[in-house]
Amino acid sequence: MYPEALLALVCPDHPQATLGLESETRGDDGEIEHGRLRCPICHTAYPIEEGIVDFIGSQPLPRNLTQWINTMPVTAWGYERIWRSRALSILTGEPFGFDRELPLVTGLTAPERGGLYVDVASSSGLYARALDRAQGAAAGHVMAVDHARVMLQQARRMAHDERLRISCVRARAQALPLRAQSVAGAVMGASLNEIGAADVALREIRRVLRDDGRFVMMNLVRTESRVGRLIQRFFAIGDVRFWSLVALNDLLRTSGLHLRAQWRYRVVVFSVLRAKEIER
Repeated sequence: MYPEALLALVCPDHPQATLGLESETRGDDGEIEHGRLRCPICHTAYPIEEGIVDFIGSQPLPRNLTQWINTMPVTAWGYERIWRSRALSILTGEPFGFDRELPLVTGLTAPERGGLYVDVASSSGLYARALDRAQGAAAGHVMAVDHARVMLQQARRMAHDERLRISCVRARAQALPLRAQSVAGAVMGASLNEIGAADVALREIRRVLRDDGRFVMMNLVRTESRVGRLIQRFFAIGDVRFWSLVALNDLLRTSGLHLRAQWRYRVVVFSVLRAKEIER
């Protein structure tokens, strides 16, 4: 993680407290590679190892087959290389590679405005890297948050390969260790379907998002085709959930988020949301 992240990070149990940095060692680019963050109220220490700050530790994760698969090193290595680079083209039935998807996401999020941008349930940090590249010279920072250490290790490695400054944070989407209204922009790429407790995660994003912030999400909705329904029922074995578009938008609304725009390509949906309704 980088020093730029320190102003936003908080103890999940005491979000009003500023975490203290202890015993840090830094890399040549200023990255805090080892050390710990400590809460001044409960004195809980959150370790920083290999550049990743850990707010989960040994706490048991939800019993979710998909989340368990995402903790495997082979999954982290192959996620972008084998599946993710082809996924949207397969799901939409039209050419939809990274050269189309990433400019769409960064264009809607507008990281050139500056501030903190967070890739929630980031996997290997695909969106985080795109945001950091698009932020350019703006005064801001990008953070990748995921529950799987192996995914964050891959995200950090790929960011280093591109000489990008992305802070990697191990935390649950349902308990973001971030100050309220500290985030200028948040993104999520299809993870809502598989993280469980989606309503809690969405309320957390609503909590940390600034009033003028943007949340851009890509996720999958229920298909209408017979073959597609069979495939989605298979993935449901791994606790992957597919909402109808109406049910998805109801979920977003009840989480306190305001839908500003939305595009659907078969089962793939891109949504732009705000924490506060914009006055017309």
